[in-house]
Amino acid sequence: MTDSLDTTPRRRRRDQQRDETRRDLALTAFRIATSRGLANVRVPEIAAAAGVSPRTFNNYFHSKEEAIVWPAAQHAASMASLLRDRPAGEPLGDALVAAVVALYGPEAGQELPADWLGDFRDLVAAEPSLHGEYLRAASTAERALADAVAERMGAPAGQLRARVVAGMVVGAERAAVMHWMQTRDGSLADTVRTAVLQATASLGDA
Repeated sequence: MTDSLDTTPRRRRRDQQRDETRRDLALTAFRIATSRGLANVRVPEIAAAAGVSPRTFNNYFHSKEEAIVWPAAQHAASMASLLRDRPAGEPLGDALVAAVVALYGPEAGQELPADWLGDFRDLVAAEPSLHGEYLRAASTAERALADAVAERMGAPAGQLRARVVAGMVVGAERAAVMHWMQTRDGSLADTVRTAVLQATASLGDA
């Protein structure tokens, strides 16, 4: 028991350090690809700019595309864990709204540049290979959210209704972000909250 208590903080520090390395590599790859185009980016160049070896890069990512998409994949994957952290007795709709909006709170995304979201979407739209990588990451995150929804509903993983709910929530968030980027009307968090509220209105007290 004592050994477990002693090693847990150490493990958390290692996990945090690994995430910081991943983030540095991801943002470095993103910066180079944005300035010169994805075809002109090489893994050794990314590694050198981030101050690590190509071998270290390959320990974290299988490709430059995976590295660039990683921050967005982490953002999407966080929905499931945030939903699981919500109080057990909270209605499903309220829990989903709170979980998604938490991604846009004052502490969320502080490690990313202010203009990263818009620039990332522009880069994905311009690079077909990034589009495919992003869709794979988004699909994985959506399945994870569906499993978390199923848990709160007391249903088995893979249930159709849970997948439909997860799809509605992810679609609502995506629509809200795109709308806000076009209009800049109000805050992004409020726009996301409104969209997810609309998507989950039919859940009632489920």
